[in-house]
Amino acid sequence: MKDVPEATRPDLEWADGFVLGTPTRVGLPSMQLKQFMDTLGPLWSEGKLQDKAATAFTGAGNMHGGQETTCSRCTTPSITVGSIIVPVGCTDKLLYAAGSNPYGVSYSDPREQPMPAEKLAAARYQGARVAKFAGLLAAGWG
Repeated sequence: MKDVPEATRPDLEWADGFVLGTPTRVGLPSMQLKQFMDTLGPLWSEGKLQDKAATAFTGAGNMHGGQETTCSRCTTPSITVGSIIVPVGCTDKLLYAAGSNPYGVSYSDPREQPMPAEKLAAARYQGARVAKFAGLLAAGWG
């Protein structure tokens, strides 16, 4: 999307938490996200990503396109750098209505239709959940 600014390494340094979002590419994150994650080595080596809340979401043009695997593969590097993974889990009934998986909100639509309201609610829930834990971690809880 042209109107959405891309995150930079300094953004991940100052933020208390982060959310990685990517299209699913046969169960893998996009190459662009992978390349960005590969640039985070300096922040990792300085410990600037540890103890930050992290989560992931994805979308695909087809059902069963590997969304759970993609979310899992997005959070694996976050585990390596010492971030605290905040999954959506099975923590709210609205996630069931949205058909989400416990690893992160995902959306499948091969027809390029607008995202349904229940999916948007699940995405807002995931954002609020990671923000809550980012705030707690930044305040020194845990």
